[in-house]
Amino acid sequence: MTPEMHGKSDNGNTTLERLRARVLGGGYVLLDSLTEDELVAMQSMLFNDEAEIVNSACKPFLVAKLDKIIIAP
Repeated sequence: MTPEMHGKSDNGNTTLERLRARVLGGGYVLLDSLTEDELVAMQSMLFNDEAEIVNSACKPFLVAKLDKIIIAP
């Protein structure tokens, strides 16, 4: 692996951790405000069921995915 590729990976992990902290901390992150690296990190969060996209005020937001438990009587 070249140093450039290693730096890109580190930057990607840092971006993912920063975005994860914002979203899992209760933030609503407007998709239009995300950088290219943050969009890549968002995909990882979506695929891992950590976050979901919701529509609020006709705008898409990235939010933490809540576990839904249905209790049958």
